[in-house]
Amino acid sequence: MVGWSGSPRAGTATPWRSRRAATSATPILRRPATWVCETVAELEAEIGLPTGVLQHTVAYYNEHAARGEDPLLHKKTQWLRPIGSPVGAIDLRNSTGGFTLGGLLTTLDGRVLHVSGEPIPGLFAAGRSAAGLSAWGYASGVSLGDGSFYGRRAGRSAAQS
Repeated sequence: MVGWSGSPRAGTATPWRSRRAATSATPILRRPATWVCETVAELEAEIGLPTGVLQHTVAYYNEHAARGEDPLLHKKTQWLRPIGSPVGAIDLRNSTGGFTLGGLLTTLDGRVLHVSGEPIPGLFAAGRSAAGLSAWGYASGVSLGDGSFYGRRAGRSAAQS
């Protein structure tokens, strides 16, 4: 996929070589963004997402982050910052370790969803059985964050049901 479309003018993405959305302190993540755009709407179009989907997601996040809240994933206030401009994204499709991680569709509280979209009573999943992405190969321990964060949410939800 191409990192930008056209010359740097209004309404087009800016080439990553001249502008980066963010850099990482983690060496393996020091990789230029695949797409960098001035607005979320432009990024959404560059990636090929349905109109409004990414815009709605970012607006919802920004609205709550500005108030120091994260109603979906409950990030700590110290890590909440509204997403500004420019915005960027990395295409990880060609960087995965060559094997599948995850597969069960779940709610944020770990309830496994039937293909109809309804939760299956009493069935919960967390960690790599439900989610996860292994980019640039697999590293031992990479599943600990997924398993502990979503495992805790799934455990609480199961205990309350």
